[in-house]
Amino acid sequence: MKKTLIAAAAAVALTASATAEITFGAWLRALAAPVASDGKDTVTSAGNSWGYGARTARLNVSAVAEDGNAGFNMGLYNDGFSNSGLGQGDEANLWVKPHEMVKVSLGRFDNNTLRGDLCYGSWNWLRPTSSWIAEDEGLFMTGITDGSTRNGFLVEVTPTEELYIQALAPITTTQEKAEDTYKKIRGGFAYTIPETAKIKAQYIGAGDDSKIEAEVDVLAIENLFLGVGFQYNNLKDGEIRQATAATAGNAFLQKMKIALGGSYKVNDQLKVSFSGAFFTYYDADYVITSVPVDPRFQAGVGVDYDLGDGLALSADVRYLSAIKVDGTEADNTDHIAFSAGVTKSVSSNGYIGVAFQGQTNGGTFANNVITAAAGKEDKLTWAIPVAISVWF
Repeated sequence: MKKTLIAAAAAVALTASATAEITFGAWLRALAAPVASDGKDTVTSAGNSWGYGARTARLNVSAVAEDGNAGFNMGLYNDGFSNSGLGQGDEANLWVKPHEMVKVSLGRFDNNTLRGDLCYGSWNWLRPTSSWIAEDEGLFMTGITDGSTRNGFLVEVTPTEELYIQALAPITTTQEKAEDTYKKIRGGFAYTIPETAKIKAQYIGAGDDSKIEAEVDVLAIENLFLGVGFQYNNLKDGEIRQATAATAGNAFLQKMKIALGGSYKVNDQLKVSFSGAFFTYYDADYVITSVPVDPRFQAGVGVDYDLGDGLALSADVRYLSAIKVDGTEADNTDHIAFSAGVTKSVSSNGYIGVAFQGQTNGGTFANNVITAAAGKEDKLTWAIPVAISVWF
């Protein structure tokens, strides 16, 4: 019986390999800070660049039929510093292509075809989350990923090589009125003018509210990338859902974002990057009266330099303006973050690196991997992280 089962399993495996390609992959980056400061004490900590624990193992699985017209994607994540076991990955979906121009998918997505990024410097270390509002990923436009509706029925259409269209209906296993589901639909497109520009736009429903985004990337100049993004959050009747001054900070409801950024490859060794964004807000609804929230802005500049022999240097500086309500500075102030680090390639699929990072006025790194001690919100927080990254 045992031999029969083994033979049957082998036959299934051979059949599958003849009709589909199943691939396994992974990308990981975890950091440990053997020495850091919360503004009061010398501390230690570890985590991902983005925080939320420390993912030290993962597996991504993809299957594609031999003719390329059917498949699935999934992921398994493992936080080696907790006892929570395996967790759900960014994707769990299956798909078919009934026509060469049309792809239909169902499940959980990490689809960033329309997302507009500009990542550099401290993005690859412990991210200084107190020193920006819009992150490097999604700086110009957001994708179907964390922070948005990412489950449902997705249709992608590519009529030509230059044009891409997508639409996501957030249909889930929870029964919901069709009207409520389709109020949360999202859809967008990207059109590339070869060697000139890329134009993108999308609509994101959120019940009675909605969001529109647009982006233009300039591709006409050799070695230069330049992008500009626009986002407008349309709240029904301007309703503000925060009620007290305790919501001071990014919890204020954002009305508009304008982002600009670019990178220029000076030569084979040196690349310079810069980015900035301007934000406006809906008035804050306080206990007695509604008061205006002043606009804020963020800016950053960074350099990447190839030192040769597998060594690479990166450095950046970021700035975020203070929160002001009705012209008066709130219980928060501006932040300056800086980093300088070096990495060394290991094998063909990994690196190790060390950096020095600092952040003024009690800035938080990587969503609380390093954060200011109570009562030390005006102090310098800093860390010397060691990063290990591998990919397969």
